[in-house]
Amino acid sequence: MNTVRSWIYRLLVLMSAGFMVYTWFQSWWRCEISRINGWIEIHPWGLEHNMQAFAEYMKGADMPGFFPVVMWSYLGICVLAIIVALFIKDKNVRLLNRDVNLSSLIIGIAGFSYIVVVVVAVIFAAVRTGDFYNTKLIGVTRINLGGEMTGDATANLLIGYWLACAAGPIILILALLRKKIIGNS
Repeated sequence: MNTVRSWIYRLLVLMSAGFMVYTWFQSWWRCEISRINGWIEIHPWGLEHNMQAFAEYMKGADMPGFFPVVMWSYLGICVLAIIVALFIKDKNVRLLNRDVNLSSLIIGIAGFSYIVVVVVAVIFAAVRTGDFYNTKLIGVTRINLGGEMTGDATANLLIGYWLACAAGPIILILALLRKKIIGNS
């Protein structure tokens, strides 16, 4: 019985890790600019846009060159850590004067770190969008496109962001419920 429950737990955690990877490939924020049919999207690893002739407005908005490498490495390390943790047998570590299952700890850290990434991303996006023409993170902002030409910048957090908000907590909850799901040896 315990073996079946272990495999069910592994499957749940793998599905949650797959869900985390899925959210990583989604756009988290999008701003559409009227009059020029332009758009800007934020992904967890960087920025994309189709501003064409207005690309000069985007100068300085991109992340540093090392940022995508760091973020993709982060995702790879999280997924690898989760997979490795699934096959660690009943190994405990001492943490804050308590015995904690190593597998739960590693999976929990991965889930918690994804929560941090999602929260920091939206805070950083709010600050950065305000830096560029005082654009709102969510809502419509009237912007000057040069001379007397104006346009509306309509910005929203996308479903990919909201799904990412769920991925980290799901992984963390599974880490906390490991003993309940697997049961005693």
